[in-house]
Amino acid sequence: MNRQEIEEFATKLALVLDGFTAEIAEDRPVYLVRPDGACLVVHRVWKRPERVKIIAGYPDGDAGYGLPRHEITVAVARDPERIAADIRRRLLPAYERDLAIVRERMTEAAVADAQRARFAGRLRRLIPAAHVVDEGQRLAARWYVGTAAYVLTASGEASTCRIEIDGADHDLVTRLARFLHAER
Repeated sequence: MNRQEIEEFATKLALVLDGFTAEIAEDRPVYLVRPDGACLVVHRVWKRPERVKIIAGYPDGDAGYGLPRHEITVAVARDPERIAADIRRRLLPAYERDLAIVRERMTEAAVADAQRARFAGRLRRLIPAAHVVDEGQRLAARWYVGTAAYVLTASGEASTCRIEIDGADHDLVTRLARFLHAER
């Protein structure tokens, strides 16, 4: 199958596959997408022009999330209704279960990102001279007082955060202790 045939195939399939629409752009693969974020990619099968592979994708690219890859291969000669029935029966049940897990993990990550951003803002207020860097699962605050360099790293979930301070003086430890006590 060439690109145009795959686009035509996907367009016909989208008409009978509940909630999916074909998304076609020249610089990307052909997608079947649903408003809830479900995404199926339609690929030709190498050296098998009579077949296409339907691969389920996750939001934010195919990061995997430690979940299995879901895909089926179908014969393009079959009518779109039968192919859609195959997708509903063989692909969507397991994919939709894992897609729900991905959405849950994305929500948890967004909450953790927001908590880290709030903590970073508080660190900036506590230590105005610090350069605070959000490294994903870890915050790092770095600052200098005279020739002394200080580094504070905070990692982990907000409720179980581990904090390490290198080179802290008594004043900083006292202010940080008050700050952390007030955060409870």
